[in-house]
Amino acid sequence: MKSRLFKHIYSTTLVTSLLTGGAHVAMAAPLAIAAEQTDVSPLSLDFAVEQALKNSVDLELLRLDLDITEYETSITLREKAEIKKSSIMTLADAKKKFEEAAKAIKEVVVDEAAMNTQKNTIQLQVQKAFFEVQSLDAKIKAQKKSMQRQYWADSQETEAHKNLAALETSYKQALAKLNELLNEKADKTWKVEAADLTHYTIPTLEQLQAKAFEKRPEMMKAQAEIDFAQVKIDYTAEYAALSTYKGTIAKNEHKKAELQKQKAQKKIGQEVSDNYGKVLAAKKALDESTSKKENALERYQATIDQYRLGKASLKDIMEHEASLFDSETKAIESIYQYNVAVITLNQSTGY
Repeated sequence: MKSRLFKHIYSTTLVTSLLTGGAHVAMAAPLAIAAEQTDVSPLSLDFAVEQALKNSVDLELLRLDLDITEYETSITLREKAEIKKSSIMTLADAKKKFEEAAKAIKEVVVDEAAMNTQKNTIQLQVQKAFFEVQSLDAKIKAQKKSMQRQYWADSQETEAHKNLAALETSYKQALAKLNELLNEKADKTWKVEAADLTHYTIPTLEQLQAKAFEKRPEMMKAQAEIDFAQVKIDYTAEYAALSTYKGTIAKNEHKKAELQKQKAQKKIGQEVSDNYGKVLAAKKALDESTSKKENALERYQATIDQYRLGKASLKDIMEHEASLFDSETKAIESIYQYNVAVITLNQSTGY
């Protein structure tokens, strides 16, 4: 009759897949070589993330590490499966069969967690860079629109022209940062497709935390440590006794692994809670800035009408235009801050 430990190690989906040769093998994705183009290619948020993940050398290295570990684990499990239960007479024999197999399985989970951590990091970096480019593009358009409204201003040299030049410089820098993440030439231009997260439906904090506890790579790694420690408890109990020094060590290692998981869960839960609060605050700021922009536009249009009737001065128009432009810029910045808050919250749940 097979022991409970034997079933614990060799009945998992991962082990079955590895032993049958059906384990996922992440093939090396060739780095994309940007072709010379004369037209401007469209760039959506999803495509930007996809390109960055495909072209990341660091992520590809971690994929290869995972592949190697999966192959090595498959070899180890086949070797350990050949050790007959009847041939195990001592605790040392049991360790060779069960602990080494369990360790190989744990290493797969650890490497996968490392790869997913890098993937999450890249996604967040690209999304932030994308929204920065989008925000600066919107600010440039708002500045140009404001300059068109300032028909009384000196077109040769104004503060608005200086501001526009500064925005265009910032845009080029942001675009270069995004292109670097995409493994593209720094000066490559795109037709950026607008991404709008302002209608994002925010789940409850409890739902987000539950998702993070399930999907965060740190939690998967912590659970793998617990499973590995449990294997040592199981074979020690079967081939020696938990009251021995070996048994005490095994129990302490298991308790330590559980405490590490609790510590990780507490930290993740707080991180999600903090990011959740930032999204709520950003949404409030977004609603307020949108309302102020709408009110400023109404006042400006009313002042134009009054000016045509001779009931408002050019100075009144100038003041209300400046107020309108300020509110438009702040609304754009609020959208950017909200988008960043949402993607940061998503990243903290493990995507």
